[in-house]
Amino acid sequence: MPPPSARASTLQPARLFRIALAASLTLSALLFFLWSWRWPLLGDSSLIHYIGFLIERGWAPYRDLGDMNMPGSYLIEIAAMHLFGTGDLAWRLFDFTLLAIASASLFVITPSRASGLGGPSFAVSSQRVGSEAPRQSGHNWLPGLFSASLFILIHGRDGLAEGGQRDLTMAVLLLTATAFLFVAVRKGSPRSAAAFGLLSGIALTIKPTALPLSLVQLLLAVTALRRFRMAFLHLGRSRANRSVLIQFVAPAALASLIAPAIALIFLLREHALAAFLAGFHGIIPYYASLGHRPLSFVLLHSISPLLPIVIAWLVVLTLQGRILYWSDNWERNVLLIGVLFGLLNCIAQQRALPYYRYPLLVFLLPLMAIDFTHAFETAQTPGAPSMTVSSSWVGSGRAARALATLALAFAAFALAPQSAILIHRYRWRETDFITTLQQNLTTLGGPALSGHIQCIDSISGCGNVLYRMRLEPATGVLSDFLLFGAISDQQPPDQIPILRDTRAQFLAAMLAHPPQVIVVTSHLHIDGPDNFQKLARWPAFAQFLDGRYTLQTQWSPTRTARWWSREETPASYRIYVLRPGGP
Repeated sequence: MPPPSARASTLQPARLFRIALAASLTLSALLFFLWSWRWPLLGDSSLIHYIGFLIERGWAPYRDLGDMNMPGSYLIEIAAMHLFGTGDLAWRLFDFTLLAIASASLFVITPSRASGLGGPSFAVSSQRVGSEAPRQSGHNWLPGLFSASLFILIHGRDGLAEGGQRDLTMAVLLLTATAFLFVAVRKGSPRSAAAFGLLSGIALTIKPTALPLSLVQLLLAVTALRRFRMAFLHLGRSRANRSVLIQFVAPAALASLIAPAIALIFLLREHALAAFLAGFHGIIPYYASLGHRPLSFVLLHSISPLLPIVIAWLVVLTLQGRILYWSDNWERNVLLIGVLFGLLNCIAQQRALPYYRYPLLVFLLPLMAIDFTHAFETAQTPGAPSMTVSSSWVGSGRAARALATLALAFAAFALAPQSAILIHRYRWRETDFITTLQQNLTTLGGPALSGHIQCIDSISGCGNVLYRMRLEPATGVLSDFLLFGAISDQQPPDQIPILRDTRAQFLAAMLAHPPQVIVVTSHLHIDGPDNFQKLARWPAFAQFLDGRYTLQTQWSPTRTARWWSREETPASYRIYVLRPGGP
């Protein structure tokens, strides 16, 4: 056996490599916060923000405001507005808070050095559930740092419009719930079990698809606790055994009902329960049918820009003979189930939008980080027991270690700094659509337009401007795809019940009380035609505009915008003003 000094010199390159990894990952992640704190509120989040503002002003969700989001999306938005404020910086603070919570959860989830990857993560002591094998002092910070930094950077490179996205909030809730679940089993903590149930219930109010994941996670935890129970029986602690499952499952189950109960009370208070339930056979299935992409496109974009790392991870598992491995480590299995849930979530939504992949990434990144770190450090642990193995197994182990090292190096020294540079190049100041429209509306009356202005838009920015000016709309139709359909529709809009009903209600409101100003944006959400061609999809409304309104302004962008990895041309808009004494 080599002397301690020789072992220390052997470990020195590995230690320096880990320090370099940590420095590059940490610096790149910190640069995201430095370079993004002045980003404006844009995209989907601005529309949910506006709906939250209108709910505070007395508009009822679903009943007055047609939208397909779940109650939790609005309640969390309103809570964040009260906690952080209503401006752009406040929303950046909310986004940063979500990332900080996710990072802390990732450090909790990733195991200590001694537990490795394949062994169980818990066992029995006289007081608590800890590690089945004695753990070394200290925590292996590399998997947590790796996964947290990359999650922050991928979210950052997704662009300005992804800040505070509801799928990001749901993903962080599920990740944090998982961390509390791990702590609950590791320490036998009923409070942590209750926290798992509470956070899982909140995620459920954002998207019901979170329910199957939480149920499977709880089942795996209960299975782990049954093993804990058998150990107690072996030790003669049957009395403690009889209460442990009740102490764990009951708090989780009861706490999971809190958020849905609050959402139900919210709907009842707003007299919106019937309208909400009607959405499940109206707006929700219709919206889910729009903007579909091929499966290959969805799969590719669900893991971009991590494709090289994911390929390396699968090869490492193959070399280790664990590509289809269901581990004895229940925590690893929970992460695997989370990855499967996230992937199915992306496939089910079929649009490959950047924020759809967050529930996948929060489980995939720590799982890959654990596997890479384990492969990298297997031969680096001093005093590791030696055993006689075949030369082919040794060769596969060395290949796995080399590939894991390359994957870690690529993530830290290529992907992370490249992502930070990309984030720095986003031109967040260029919000010409918002600034020019706000100036034009101020000229046309500003505050006096509240209740007398209507946007024919979804997320191009008109609703964002109304929110910034604190203007209420003339009607609760805030999404143009409910009026004009979408280019991907397989049947005429008049044959789609939700479009037919929305059109009838909207046109009746327009005829009864024509707003002073109507703003029409050029693009139709989702993947619809541009250049105002959506007006041709509803001739009756086009005739209404021509007969009663004058085209006062048509604005088109003079430069492209770079709000994410692709440079794009912003939407144009037209401002129509009601003719005095029109027919």
